[in-house]
Order: sequence, then C-alpha cells, then structure tokens
Amino acid sequence: MKWIFIAALLLIVPLVAAILRGRPQFISAACFFLGVLPFFLNFHLYVAPISWAYWPGIVKGIEVSLVDALSLGMLLATREHVQTPPAIKAFFGIYVLGLVVSTVMGQQAIPAIFYAWQLMRAVLLYMAVSRAAVVSPQAPLALVAGIAGSVVFESVVASWQYLHGSQQAGGTLGHRTMIGIMSHSAVMPAFALVLGGSRRWWAWAAVVAGAVIAFVGASRATIGLYGLGLLITLVLSVRHKSSSRKLAIGALALVTLAIVAPVMKIAIDRRPEEARISSNQERTALIDAARMIISDHPFGVGANNYVLVANIGGYSDKAGVSWFHESRSAPVHNSYLLVLAELGWIGLIGLIGFLFCTFHVGWKALRRLPGGERSELMVGVLAALIISSIHSAFEWITMDFRMHYMLAIDLGLMVGILAAQSRTARNIRSRAEESSVADGAVGRPAPA
Repeated sequence: MKWIFIAALLLIVPLVAAILRGRPQFISAACFFLGVLPFFLNFHLYVAPISWAYWPGIVKGIEVSLVDALSLGMLLATREHVQTPPAIKAFFGIYVLGLVVSTVMGQQAIPAIFYAWQLMRAVLLYMAVSRAAVVSPQAPLALVAGIAGSVVFESVVASWQYLHGSQQAGGTLGHRTMIGIMSHSAVMPAFALVLGGSRRWWAWAAVVAGAVIAFVGASRATIGLYGLGLLITLVLSVRHKSSSRKLAIGALALVTLAIVAPVMKIAIDRRPEEARISSNQERTALIDAARMIISDHPFGVGANNYVLVANIGGYSDKAGVSWFHESRSAPVHNSYLLVLAELGWIGLIGLIGFLFCTFHVGWKALRRLPGGERSELMVGVLAALIISSIHSAFEWITMDFRMHYMLAIDLGLMVGILAAQSRTARNIRSRAEESSVADGAVGRPAPA
C-alpha cells in the first residue's frame, strides 16, 4: 500500500506544479493546505520507503509526506528568487557541518542520515513558503489561516477528550506537548492580527483555541508560554507600530490572563502531585545522562542516536533513569542539550547562531515595515519563533518532523514577507525614477 501512496505523491508533484504555474491565484489555496496538513499527517498521509520501525531514535526511516509533494510542486511552479539572509545561511551551514562531523564520529550512520533527510524536507518547505509569500500577497494569510483552523479543530477534539475523562488531552496529535508547541504558530500570529485591527474570525478563534488547548492539555510549559507569548507579541507589535488600539487590547489581554491564571493553576493541579514529582525527577535524570554523554563525546554521538547511546553506554544507568519504557525510550527533555549530545558543540553553535540571527533579522525589520496585515502577521510569526525556541528548552519534541515543518513555515513566512516588502520598495523607487526621468525629458527644450 505504501508504494501506491508514494506513486501518488510522485504524480501529485507535476500536477500541482502545472496547476499553480497556469493559475497563480491558486497559490494561496495551496498555502492554506500547507498550513492544515502538518496537523493531520497521522491520518496515513506520510510513509517511509526505508523504515526502521523499531529504531529507538526519533526518526525511524526515510520518510515522505503529502507536505513534501505539495512543497515540491509549489517550488517548481514558482521562479521568484528569495534571498535568505547570509548570516542565517552561514549558521545553518555550521549546523549541517556538526551533523556531518557527528555522523562520521558517531555510533550509527544510517539513523543520522534519516535525520539529515528530515532536515532537508524542512528546507524544501521553507523554500516553497518563502517563494509563495513573495509571489502571492494572500499566501501568508492563507497559510496562517490553515494553521489556525487546525488549532481550532484540535481544541475541539482535545476538549471532547477532556470531557470524557482524559486528564491531559492531546487531540489528534496524541500528546499534550505536541499540540501545545504546534499551537504557538497559530496563536501568536493570530493575536498580532487582532492587535493590528483585523476582524478575521479565525484570528480571534485561534487565540481562544490556544487557551483551551493549554487548559485541557495541562502542560506546564504550554500554559506558561501561552501567556508569555501574548506578552512578547504585544511588545513586538508596539515596536512595529504603536497605537491606542494595541495598547487597549494588550491591557485587556493582560487583565484576562490575570483573571484566568487561577483556572490554569487548577489545570496544572489536575495532575497528581506524585506524577509531577516523578516527572521532575525523570527530567533531572535525563539531563544528568545527557551531560555525561556530552562530556565523553564533544563532537556528538550522531543525530538520532541519543537513546541508543544513553542505554548501551550505561549513561541512563549512571544517571538513575527509570527502567520504565517511556523513560528509557525518550531523549533528554531539552532540545538544546539533545542537539549538543547528538551533533556536538559544532551543531549547538550552529543552532544557537541560527536562532539568534533569525530573531535579529526580524527585530531589525519591525520598524521599517509598513502598516498592514502582512506586516502584523510577520510580528506574530517572529513571536511564535521566539516562544517555540523557549519551549524547546523544556522538550525534545522540536526534533520531530512535524515541528521541523512548523519552524520551516514560520521562518519561510518571515523571510518571504520581508523579501516581498523589499521587492515592493524597489518597484516604487524604480517607478519614481522613471517618472522623474520622464518629467525631465518633457521639461527640456527640443534640440535646434
């Protein structure tokens, strides 16, 4: 069956490319589906031509999905060149260098290649999104609308699970952490649109849905970062364009957060105290194991190799990690420590530099962007990237392919919106120069 699905993906690529090349107005519709799909890949929308189903690492094969096919088709249909900021490319190259070095020096090379393949799929999606944002003015809004619609749907499903006895509902994604961290890519851009004066219903609905997901999922990080994310979005939005409306809505949001804080505390307390203590002890033990691995392997043990090395190398035993399957099969709950353990110091330097440069580019652009929905959307995307990066310090889930997709979408939107604005500014200057030349030609006397 999987080979039939792979054949269908191969047919979808030229079909999408042909449709979008002939009808560019459909690019925004394709972007909407790109926003929806990462939340529904569990419904048999991805397969692994090469599968190591029982591999203990995060990536279990060479995988392909409907997102990849749609991204490639969109990329083939567009010809617009989008310049990624050089500093971002440089630090991404350092990250890849860490991946290569750790693969050569690591335990198992093939699982590391699985992760490299996953990373390149994210790059493919980034390129497709950044181009679409330049070619189609409505593409960024359509893409975020797709993510927001999925988050609203997930909040309904998770609420149903909660009402039927689930203490930590995870929606169709299956886990509170996954649904929580993926919701950031909808909540922050949606709130930025609300602050900017947008009356789109899905923007308001996404902000509410994010709060619902935080409550029914009872994830401490999701609950805390939901409030922090709204605050960061407000600060960035005011830096972009300050207005009395933004300040009023921001003040109302802060008052609302203060009112619902006790309710969120109830959600956290829903988990038995023993479970919370056990979770904290498990996290501490995993961190201790990761630090021992880092000390012994400064160049990394190889991407996708952490769980294997932690167990067969005796690090989990020394750190006192529980023998429960969930504990022994999970990486350290900190994406930065995980990258340091697997890709070494080179990989971590690349990752930290990549994120810092991304934030710096977005921060510098805030003041020079003109008003409008696309600019407000960019503010929210930057906030989502910041909050997802903070969340990554408490979870390993960032290394899952769904989160790679979400980060690629956010970065692609930010770079694409900035590139579109730069192109618009160049066109305006060009028309102004042409007009000036034409006016000068009319004013000059004719030669004798």
